[in-house]
Amino acid sequence: MTASTDHDLAEAGRRLGHDIHTSTRWPRLTGWPDAVREGFDAAAHARLPRATPDRFARKWLQLRLSALRRGRVVDEEVTPALLCALDVTHCPVTREPLTHGEHRDTDWSIDRLNNDAAYAASNLAVMSVRANRAKGARSFDEVLLLAGLPQATAGLAPREWLRLAALMLGPAFATRHAAAPALPLCAPLPCRSTRLALQQIQRLLTLQTQRPDGKNRLVRDFRPACRTERAMLRLRTLADAVHEGLKRLPADAQCWDVWLQPGLMPALQAWRDTLDAPGWACAAQIAGQLAGARRETAQRLQAWRLPSRGYHAMAAPERQQRVTDAP
Repeated sequence: MTASTDHDLAEAGRRLGHDIHTSTRWPRLTGWPDAVREGFDAAAHARLPRATPDRFARKWLQLRLSALRRGRVVDEEVTPALLCALDVTHCPVTREPLTHGEHRDTDWSIDRLNNDAAYAASNLAVMSVRANRAKGARSFDEVLLLAGLPQATAGLAPREWLRLAALMLGPAFATRHAAAPALPLCAPLPCRSTRLALQQIQRLLTLQTQRPDGKNRLVRDFRPACRTERAMLRLRTLADAVHEGLKRLPADAQCWDVWLQPGLMPALQAWRDTLDAPGWACAAQIAGQLAGARRETAQRLQAWRLPSRGYHAMAAPERQQRVTDAP
């Protein structure tokens, strides 16, 4: 879709109705908006074959029903295959094993990391219902503030809020990278989410410095970004610190916890401070190439519908018809 209009919203509803009919054996529900029923009826009239959905297809349809109810845009890149790619076994925020369809706080859910954007591939993460509910409509700044409190809030401990902030950081600052704070990368990032250059570098250090040969190779890879001997020295010091920090982690810790150890973030910042603007741009390019990342361009961000805060234009939440969840 291009322009976000009432026509787009109706067309999204008709496509959803069509997909519900062809992808499931759900009955037609009178609580659906007119456009959804129209699409469902058209597919039924055409006698299109029906399928039995797996949990990714069910979640995809339920997500679209919920988004339609609220006037939210779901980009066409959001498919069952994408949800399968995003799937994880444990919540990245609470670290609890995820359940499916059990109506529990540990059930998996799909969340928009930037609440002011649409359901787009680079703005989504899988997390538990408990984490998703705690996040709610909170902004990145609000989540980061809760991470700094001494006590649990809304069912999440401060460290869990910090993990959530790490997930939200890239999408929250997708259009203003320079304003982003430097946070410990204490949670695994979704496979398609927007990541800042510093996060890419943290991720590479975490995954590749566990072995001495990986650490040395990564230092060589980033050598072109270091224009001075001081920068190279700081880079080696950082890589050594991450390598040693990973060895010190308790058996029940995750590798991402290394960035919570004293001295790791200061070592990262010390290396960053030795790089001039061209050097940092080179480091960012190297990190992207090593990670196989796609550059987040203004054109790609159009799918986020940022000007309308992720809503269909002309479709304010109060105007939406209530959509009954599918069985």
